[in-house]
Amino acid sequence: MTGADRPLKYVLVTGAAQRIGAVIARTLAAQGYGVVIHYRRSATAAKALQAELLAAGGRAVLCDADLADPAEAETLIDRAAIALGEPLYALINNASLFEFDRAGTVSRGSLEQHFRTNLMAPVLLARQLVEQLPQGVTGAIVNLLDQKLANPNPDFFSYSLSRYALAGATTLMAQEFAGRCRVNAVAPGITLPSAGQSEAEFQSVAAYNLLGRVSSPEHVAAAVGMLLNSPAINGQCIWVDGGQRFMDQRRDVMFLGGQA
Repeated sequence: MTGADRPLKYVLVTGAAQRIGAVIARTLAAQGYGVVIHYRRSATAAKALQAELLAAGGRAVLCDADLADPAEAETLIDRAAIALGEPLYALINNASLFEFDRAGTVSRGSLEQHFRTNLMAPVLLARQLVEQLPQGVTGAIVNLLDQKLANPNPDFFSYSLSRYALAGATTLMAQEFAGRCRVNAVAPGITLPSAGQSEAEFQSVAAYNLLGRVSSPEHVAAAVGMLLNSPAINGQCIWVDGGQRFMDQRRDVMFLGGQA
């Protein structure tokens, strides 16, 4: 069995305590991965998820870090490997900052915070992962992007710019790390209520896509697992949005309400 075909075993999932990150962690644990659950403030949720995975017979450890701080981002891989007692083989860059602004209201602080969390941290983590990969193991990285990249609108300006940058970084890292680590991405559509969106507002727009159905966190997690377990895929983005990116969407979907 070649290095590219070996099971990856140990994975760090950033932002794993809640929402899509928690579903990804559960899915990978069920597939036999030892999971490092990264969190920033959600210690209670992270500990509950760890207990759930351990009770199911899995292996799970916790690591906290503020990914907006480059110094903490640069040490997270090493701390995660120490907590696990094993080198990491895979990385899921799921954590992100998602705050509203537009080009006419953007501030230096907003740009800096979004780029630190959504671009700088994933790139630094990727470099650290590759540096500590065991000899003969081809690692894997999956970056979480957004269907907005193919269906842009001016809402969430700094967030969108940071996602465009991470999409470009995915391609460049896939080229740079070839032979040592595969780098791919998953771009979800709307899957959970966001920001101040109510459940009713979410339901009114969640099926606004070509399939006319809601894409769930489980669908996103399945795509992540597929990319980790497919040694022939590199530099790819899987769109898990039901075709939302093909819809006419001049505002972010959270503002469309019944208009969708």
